[in-house]
Amino acid sequence: MTARNQTRTRFAPSPTGHLHIGNARTALFNWLFAKHHSGSFILRIEDTDLKRSERSYESSIIDDLKWLGLEWDEGPDISGPSNHYRQSERVDIYKEYAERLLDSGSAYLCYCTVERLRELREKQQSNGIPPRYDGRCRALREMERPKDINPVIRFAVPEKEVSFIDGVHESLSFDASTFGDFIIVGSDMVATYNFAVVIDDALMKITHVIRGEDHLSNTPRQILLYEALDMDIPLYAHLPLILGPDKTPLSKRYGMASIKNLREDGFLRDGIINHLCHLGWSPDKRLLSIQEAVDKFTMKRLSRSPSIFDIAALKRLNRDYLEQTDTDTLVKMTRLHLKKDLPYAWLKDAIRAVRGDARTIKDIALLLEPFLGEPVYNEDAIKVLEENHVKMLLKALFEEVEKKEKLSVDSYKDIVNNLREVTGKNGKQLLMPIRAALTGRLRGIELENIFVLLGKEKVIERLKRYITGCTP
Repeated sequence: MTARNQTRTRFAPSPTGHLHIGNARTALFNWLFAKHHSGSFILRIEDTDLKRSERSYESSIIDDLKWLGLEWDEGPDISGPSNHYRQSERVDIYKEYAERLLDSGSAYLCYCTVERLRELREKQQSNGIPPRYDGRCRALREMERPKDINPVIRFAVPEKEVSFIDGVHESLSFDASTFGDFIIVGSDMVATYNFAVVIDDALMKITHVIRGEDHLSNTPRQILLYEALDMDIPLYAHLPLILGPDKTPLSKRYGMASIKNLREDGFLRDGIINHLCHLGWSPDKRLLSIQEAVDKFTMKRLSRSPSIFDIAALKRLNRDYLEQTDTDTLVKMTRLHLKKDLPYAWLKDAIRAVRGDARTIKDIALLLEPFLGEPVYNEDAIKVLEENHVKMLLKALFEEVEKKEKLSVDSYKDIVNNLREVTGKNGKQLLMPIRAALTGRLRGIELENIFVLLGKEKVIERLKRYITGCTP
């Protein structure tokens, strides 16, 4: 294999769904590796699955990658030496290289029907033999070729050991005779994944392929294709899969694992990036800047063990980044999650008051809900408000609030101290009914902040409506 000077990695998603955590990690690790080595990161769209591929998913994936900050040097929207970065635009290229393999005898036309292949597979399984193609059409003469069947093109797999050094698993070896001659071009003349990816990676001069270990069984097949075409073989690194909470492989169907859903739920880019960094890599630091991640990233610290996508851990990380984010930025982000426009100054003060209790931008918006309209009383709050002492307590609160010119943290403390003396109540018996009456909830931000954000007029209004029996 000829040595190459510049490191070139790629991310090649199929546009059959939104970008999920597993693919986002693959993109991130390829991007970090390229940037660490001052190389290039290429985006390629693998859309040969014509039935399931959609341009809307491609747009969504591209949008999420840009939002994550994983910009590429070449891709569908950035011209490069390869010109075309969608597999659907490279059909003629695959045809050319398939013909080369046919001409060299490394591939052949196969006319076996679906029924014949099914019977072969069932017979092998019944005899306890791993299913594989038996090579029947390898030596088929011209006169024996059916005229009414569109053939597939199969690669003639040589009997040999395929060995390579993996960036995660180190030395690996596979017996090629167990594969059977696999299809590289279907009867519809569409190149299969294993064939197209080899041609693309070779022509785009990809030096390192970092991908999930679900592709590990594809690697020996791809190496054989590289050898048959006399093309440079990239270095491979196969990452252990990311598991869901149930310890099964994380699936596109697990909704929270979609970058789109995480964005909609108000997670910050830096929080997501950091959680991804800790899924299969040990950077020796909990909170990383993107530049620190670039500086630290090497294959030596990649794990061989599966990682768990932990939404609770992601929320903890996200909370740390919320605390580091300036309030003006949070105001801009929070507005996207609010149903009504609010005065900038009030919203800024409100976010300062609630941000300590939030883990996501969406949490901030939810914490602000009781202040944006009439409170909606949940069942727990209603139960508290039905306790015998509550109406007396809230009447006393009403009287204390009326005495104050303005509500502030200090005036709140005075009000609560006076209520203790007047009512004889303390702790939850004192504070829970107040929170329930003012917000309709038993949980939320500090009571003193609730008083300040609502202001005297709204506090009195809400207390009056409850005392007069209009609420809940």
